[in-house]
Amino acid sequence: MAVLKVLEYPAKVLLTKSPEVDVFDADLKKFVKDMHDTMEDANGIGLAANQVGALKRVLTIFIPHQDNRYEDDEPLEPKMGWHDKKFTFINPKITKKQGKVRFQEGCLSFPEIFENVDRAADVWVDAFDENGKEFSVHATGLFSICLQHEIDHLDGIVFTDRMSRLKQSMVKKKMQKRGSMD
Repeated sequence: MAVLKVLEYPAKVLLTKSPEVDVFDADLKKFVKDMHDTMEDANGIGLAANQVGALKRVLTIFIPHQDNRYEDDEPLEPKMGWHDKKFTFINPKITKKQGKVRFQEGCLSFPEIFENVDRAADVWVDAFDENGKEFSVHATGLFSICLQHEIDHLDGIVFTDRMSRLKQSMVKKKMQKRGSMD
């Protein structure tokens, strides 16, 4: 198990668009495994390669199903087909978006920061796995939100870019208090 260092904002690599992967080899497979290990170690549900300092269009997702996620008076989260599965998306492209949803997001590169972000409710994504096999998914719910968040990372967009200037300013102040920014 190799755990990589998760970079925090304002690391420049987080604001840089990643180029596509064109070589699917043993090094890429090891990197993908290291990303999954890192995401698990950090208790994240998604991780983009530039968050660990690599400019590659690679992201990983693992969303565990948690029956106890809500308070007793809230309905239990239904288990979806994307729960409890490791996903690797290489060179992902969103081909279609539908609907709108607002969801409170967090980010491993913005520790302890949680803010509402508007996203498409459903997305259709084409990508490759670590073996170079092409696949497509229709993502809904938290899976859709996570995919959009991580694809944004690959495009050099951080989730604060999706917020109002006031919210961005508040997040910047929180990060400064944490000592993440000078």
